[in-house]
Amino acid sequence: MNKLPSILLSLICVALIGCATRTTTTGREFDTSKVGDIKKGTTTSDELVGLLGQPFSKSVKSEDEVIWNYSWVKATSTTSMGWSSPNIRTEGTKKNLEVLIKNGVVVNYTLDEGPFQIDTREGRK
Repeated sequence: MNKLPSILLSLICVALIGCATRTTTTGREFDTSKVGDIKKGTTTSDELVGLLGQPFSKSVKSEDEVIWNYSWVKATSTTSMGWSSPNIRTEGTKKNLEVLIKNGVVVNYTLDEGPFQIDTREGRK
């Protein structure tokens, strides 16, 4: 009797044990194609809400300045068991728009978007 198929099936099952994948989304989706419509020194906070909706978060910088943050991340994390420790790979897409508003008018903004990848190897403590 040939035991090779049984051995191969057993090895495949062992290899699959300990593998897990999870996709998560955080933040609030927004249309980055509309960022070009923001005019520094002209666009008001009300117009910004009309373009992109409410920001994910707001923080006060000073008495007359506030930072609005539009943020969205979709990531898939895959965990697999290495020889001695788990390996975690996270890949996804991020969009982050930070807008500085002074007295109700956009003063400055920065947009960071694109794919990302993070590889982590968890060691024993």
